[in-house]
Amino acid sequence: MTWNLRLVHMTDPDYPNDNYVEIREVFYDSIGKPLGHTTATMSGEDAKEVRQYLMWSLEALDKPVLTFGE
Repeated sequence: MTWNLRLVHMTDPDYPNDNYVEIREVFYDSIGKPLGHTTATMSGEDAKEVRQYLMWSLEALDKPVLTFGE
């Protein structure tokens, strides 16, 4: 299984008409199909790892926004 950071369409269950996008960790199967996503937390053991996560977040802005469950 692989993963990367992507923008994902989100809807607040309490406000279903309020849609937004969020950077999420997205997981893929062996053929590259997105399986699911989870909250992305920008953290690491040191500043270098946090910087790498930030760079991956910036790369996500250049990729299509994903939608799950629709």
